[in-house]
Amino acid sequence: MNAIRRADTLVADRLRQAAAREALPGPAACATAAEAAEAISAASPHAARFRAEIAQAVAGTALALDAARPHPAEVWVGAAAAHADPTVWFEQAVVLGHPTHPLARSRGALTEAEIRAWAPEHRPRIALGLHRLPGLAADPDWPARGREGPLLPVHPWQAARHGLAAPERAWEGAAPLMSLRTVSTGRWHVKCAVDLQLTSAVRHVTPAAIHNGPIVSARLAAPARRSGITILPERAAAARGPDGPRPDLAAIIRPAPHTLAGPRVVPLAALAEPCPATGRPIGAAIAGAELDRWWSALAEAAAAPLRLFAATGAALEAHGQNTLVAFDAVGRATGLVYRDLGGIRVPSAGWPSLRGALRCDDEDERVRKLLAALFPTTLGALVDAIAAWSGTAPGRWWKTLAGPARAAAAASPALTSALFAPTWPIKATTAMRLADDPLADLWAGVDNPLADA
Repeated sequence: MNAIRRADTLVADRLRQAAAREALPGPAACATAAEAAEAISAASPHAARFRAEIAQAVAGTALALDAARPHPAEVWVGAAAAHADPTVWFEQAVVLGHPTHPLARSRGALTEAEIRAWAPEHRPRIALGLHRLPGLAADPDWPARGREGPLLPVHPWQAARHGLAAPERAWEGAAPLMSLRTVSTGRWHVKCAVDLQLTSAVRHVTPAAIHNGPIVSARLAAPARRSGITILPERAAAARGPDGPRPDLAAIIRPAPHTLAGPRVVPLAALAEPCPATGRPIGAAIAGAELDRWWSALAEAAAAPLRLFAATGAALEAHGQNTLVAFDAVGRATGLVYRDLGGIRVPSAGWPSLRGALRCDDEDERVRKLLAALFPTTLGALVDAIAAWSGTAPGRWWKTLAGPARAAAAASPALTSALFAPTWPIKATTAMRLADDPLADLWAGVDNPLADA
């Protein structure tokens, strides 16, 4: 089966799975992705846009499949050789992206050539230009600076689109991470603004994110550390326009995970990624012959966001891209690393200065945000990958997760109840694409494998 046919099958399968759990305008009982998209969206005023997005997703998925390469026998050695930031290899090894989103490999307005030049699964290296812009406002400890003050890292695609002059200097050899617009320079991870819809949203850096990131990362650092999580601190900068910071010319900089958590740090999403040649997930490659012991240690580490919620009420959006696992020299999980604070939810009390949607006094909403990202989506994909590789039932691996999860959530009755309820919440990403407001969260339910644990 060639790449375009495989891609069409993959996207069509995601649409059929979405139709089975989400409230959609129509069913997806069709053979191809285009037919499924047409059937699902038939009664929606947004049908034409949705069908075009699905076509883009099929094309991008085919390019990703063509770019897939076998994993090295020794993944740590391969990662260390690939880039000054060893996390880069794992980020760029993820072929299909988000495990349930229908637009996981949709790249907005990028052409095929541009996708190959900028998308992480194609393993490019880029020069990230540092631009001197009028009205640039930056945090005092902003690390991108020239002789005359702060400089703004601007993604090369964005710089060309906005007709910016040549940068004052550049960070050479930067590598795009899973989110495409976030790149690693080796020492820093730089979240850039791009005028591109990647999955659900145009990826700007909002004034709220510029304001909130440094505050939240500083305030949450200590309780997160006590829960087993290293929060990557954020620094922000933006060019100012007549109405304040410009979301399209702004950036957030974080230290690369290996600078704070050691050289063996892997995004949770990458652990489920199978080798194109052997089918072995990266997690199984790290575990070697000690898969059960490896999984037990990972289960303890993965419960950390539950401990943080139970202690503080703060709900991380702990999906596989934002959440990384730190491993020791023998490949055992020692804790989590968390990045990108724009999706978290915190109680209003104690957080008076935050802007936007981060403050949320609805405990059920905060629980839903945490569980949906971490359990059915991220850990679900990893359990399925490990079970398929080892020829075992998924329930065996969920059972190991149940004990650490119950202990971590024990101080929160609401979290414990939702964690072991008959169903888990999952974001209805396909229904959201067909809604009048495609950025407003919609939810569906999936069977909970921990319900009887």
